[in-house]
Parts: sequence; structure tokens; C-alpha cells
Amino acid sequence: MQYRLTIDVFAIRDETAAAGKALAEQRNFSRCKVAVREGGLQRAITHYADHPSPNLIIVEDDGDNDTLQGRLDGLAQVVEPGRKLIVVGAVNDISVYRRIVSLGVTDYLVSPLRLEAMMDAIERAAHDPKGPERCRYIAVMGARGGVGSSTVAQNLAWAAAKKIGMRTILADLDLTFGTGGLAFNQDPRQPFGEAFADPDRLDATLLERYMVNDDENLQILSTSGNLRHYDGIDEEAVEKAIDLCRQMTKLVIVDVPHTWSGWVEGVMIGADEAVLVVSPDIANIRDARNLLDFLNSKRGDNRPCKLIINKSDLARRTRLLPKDISNTLGVQPIANIPFDPAAFIEAANDGKMIGERFKSHKTVGVFTDLAMKLGARGSTKGAKPDKKFSLPGLFRKPQAKTA
Repeated sequence: MQYRLTIDVFAIRDETAAAGKALAEQRNFSRCKVAVREGGLQRAITHYADHPSPNLIIVEDDGDNDTLQGRLDGLAQVVEPGRKLIVVGAVNDISVYRRIVSLGVTDYLVSPLRLEAMMDAIERAAHDPKGPERCRYIAVMGARGGVGSSTVAQNLAWAAAKKIGMRTILADLDLTFGTGGLAFNQDPRQPFGEAFADPDRLDATLLERYMVNDDENLQILSTSGNLRHYDGIDEEAVEKAIDLCRQMTKLVIVDVPHTWSGWVEGVMIGADEAVLVVSPDIANIRDARNLLDFLNSKRGDNRPCKLIINKSDLARRTRLLPKDISNTLGVQPIANIPFDPAAFIEAANDGKMIGERFKSHKTVGVFTDLAMKLGARGSTKGAKPDKKFSLPGLFRKPQAKTA
């Protein structure tokens, strides 16, 4: 997800300042306006006495608990209400954390603040707990063509929507040869690729014209199979389409074609979960190694790509077992999907998912478990949101006590 925030970082330690300077170089924060200043929390107080407040403020302080709380009181007098605050302090104590967040501070972290921790804290702060539940976004790509990544993406979407009951959009980004609609026996009203012809016009209303409903929980964006050139797809347009999908549902599964371009790279890096599908052969292992190395370097240690081995028993006689693949790649697969071509082809020819055509097939549970591992959860309608804190509480003046 691309964030568009104004962020001020007031650092004391070099590590915290370096993290703030590196923040704008990260893909998800490349459109944020980030300013890094020295002097920590004390400098922030004097700065905001004469300057407007950004969306998000990160302040570092080296004082004890009482000193920190006093300085936060001073900051509250000069910062505009409604801003969010992340505090980086020197005291590593749970009681300090509880006291600071009880004031309305969005998050409290222990200095020095590293880049990964800073990004995680900003992502938590950017999500409004009182707003709609954040949509998860899963990108599925094959290490090579023909490994069955589209089948995996389609059955994942079906399992999330039908077995788990989560409102899901399947977006097939193979704009010419995609089978998202065909696999569900649905004929798109308009090819999804046409949505990118004029990105400036793209909004939720327009996007709905390209969707077909398999049922109330599953919507599909796909091509009708017409031969069309979709040259020069704009990375921002793809990102915009995915963001619009995320506003309309609880889960977005993107079927990423086996090609390599700026927008494909962006989809895989920006996803909450990036899933790489491989089959058991040497070419798959080589390409998977290259993709994992590149994508993990961009996604960071806390968001590594997940691995699925499809047709896992296909090469049993060649002794290229799933454990050999995982050992070579250094990644434990989250699923091994067995090879059953007759069942999958029969289901595909009927325009049905494997669990719809063969209700007791052994892979039905595999796809349901896989969807849950990737973050699919049942409907939370009527559930109370988790209690979280935001900065406006810090800036409210205490009410006078009455007798």
C-alpha cells in the first residue's frame, strides 16, 4: 500500500535519524513527505510553536519517565489536534509504555529506532481503528509460466469466499490471456484491461463495471479473452485499481502474470503477502531463487515472500522432493499441493473450483488452510474493534472536576 503522509522525525540518535532519511526510499513510503531534524522532543516543541503540524510526528527523547511526560505536555500545547504521535524513548518498561499510550500517544518504542520498526509503527498509526477493517492484499505469482499460479490464486479466492465467508475480489492481471472469469464460468462485461486506458477516470464506480459477481462474497476482475495489446501499463494505475478494490472488500487476491515489469514488481513488493508458486524442476528453483532474493530485499525481513510448491509429487521419481526445494531455497513452503491433473482439468472444464466440483477432494482443506495462513478471516460483522489510542486524546485539555 502506498502511503501519502507528511511525516516529521525529530531524532537524537544517529540510528533513528538514518531510519527517517531512509524511509522515503522505501516503496510504500515513496510518496510521503518526510523531514528529519535533530534535537528530539525538545526541538519539536520549539518547532511547532511557529510551524504547522504534519499528519504524523515521530519524536525521540532521552529523559526519564517524568521528564518525558512533562515534555509531551509541552508538545500538546503547540501541535494541532488530530495529529498522530509516535514516541521513541530511552526507558524500556511496560509501565512506561502503558502510561504514555494512556495519554493518547499512538505508539511508544524504545530507541534507537531502526527502519523496519519505524515502518511498522507508521503502518499501525496510519490505520484508523474506528474506520473499516483494513483489507488484506495477497499477490500470487509463478516462478515460471505454467506452474499453476492462476489455479492457486483462483482456488484461494474461492476458499476465502465460500469456506471462510470473507468478501473477496479476485483481480486477474493477465490482461490478455487471464482465466479468472473463465475458471468460474463467468463472462466479464468488459475486459479488465480497459480500466487502465484512462487512469484519471478510474474510480470505484467505473471499476464495478468491470466486475462480475460469482456470488455475494466473490467478485472477479478478468479478461474475456480477446486479443488486445495493453502496452505501457502505468504502475500508478495498477496501484490505484488495487487500492480501489481494497476499499470495496475485505480481501483482494491478485493473480500476477509471469512477466517482469515495473508494475509487476510494484504489485509483488506492495502486497501484504507475496506468494511465489513453484513446481519441482531445476528451472523453477533457479528463477525462484532470483525472485526471492530480489523481492525479499525490497519487502524487508518482516515481510518475506511465501512459497507454495505446486504439483509437489510430480517429480517423485526424479527424487526432487519438496524438502530438497525448500533446503535449496532456504524457505519452508506454506503448502505442498499434490498433482492431480484429471481432477483439476475436469473442474476447470466445468467452470468450477476443485472444492465445488469434488467436495471431498484432499486439496479443499489445503486451500482453506492456506487462505487462513495468508490472513483470510471469517466475517467480523458486529464485532467490536480493538481499543487503540490516538493523539487527539493527548491534546484534549483535562476537564475540570466537579464536586
